[in-house]
Amino acid sequence: MKENTLFPIVALGGDVQAGNVLGHVGRFEIIPIVKLLVDTVYQRAVSHGSVKNIRRICQDFDWSKFLPVIVTQDGDTYSIVDGQHRTTAAATIGITEVPCYILSCTASEAAAAFAAINGNVTPVQPIDLWFAELAAKKPKAVALQRVLDAAGVKITRKKEGFLAGETRSITVLQRAHEFYGSAILTTILQCIVETSDGNPGMLFGAMINGIGRAIRTKPEVLANPSHLFAVFDDISLSELLYDAKIESARTNNPVQFIITRQINAALKRGVVEVANAA
Repeated sequence: MKENTLFPIVALGGDVQAGNVLGHVGRFEIIPIVKLLVDTVYQRAVSHGSVKNIRRICQDFDWSKFLPVIVTQDGDTYSIVDGQHRTTAAATIGITEVPCYILSCTASEAAAAFAAINGNVTPVQPIDLWFAELAAKKPKAVALQRVLDAAGVKITRKKEGFLAGETRSITVLQRAHEFYGSAILTTILQCIVETSDGNPGMLFGAMINGIGRAIRTKPEVLANPSHLFAVFDDISLSELLYDAKIESARTNNPVQFIITRQINAALKRGVVEVANAA
């Protein structure tokens, strides 16, 4: 049975106070780009960073990602309130007209609209962007998800009370995937999730990279995962983290580097024990 992911808009309850409804509903039109102007009273000039953004839009132009340009009208010309970059990109690749939402307001109200639109944007959290990219089957997201599945790791929106294998650290994992590659990252995560009691709460940046930096240059260790996991079965990562934080507070050495040193020492002891047993 498919999980229902569609939910209706529900008005807020409680003591929310309704204010006056100002202005008028605008209208939608397709407008030639030559009629769209930029008002420098409140619009920003195209910066170096803007050019990079416009180039990205040009390279991957998709109407499904093109929000209507918000404009005000004065006779036969229109001032852009929001959408200068995407309109510039459209013009650059030869598009001559774009969908616009025309506000019914004065010039001063347009400036206020610009401030409201660009100042009251709710930031998209990395974890929400991750789920969107995964749903869109972006290749990097799909490849990382394969690693997470192999290691028994699940991205969760929970902010506390993590179970073994659960984490919100999607940005850390994305960067780790690029740095270590799929095979080594899978092993790093397994060292945490598939040893001891599953080490709940230990899937975060300093621990993932502390372990990664310790094992990534040791092909003899990576070639023998059963021995590697046996070493980690004897490590209490929570105690290791506690000791690393105390040392870091005393010495100002980064926690991640201390964890790497501690893991290296544990791996060395494991090699010695195997040699002695032989």
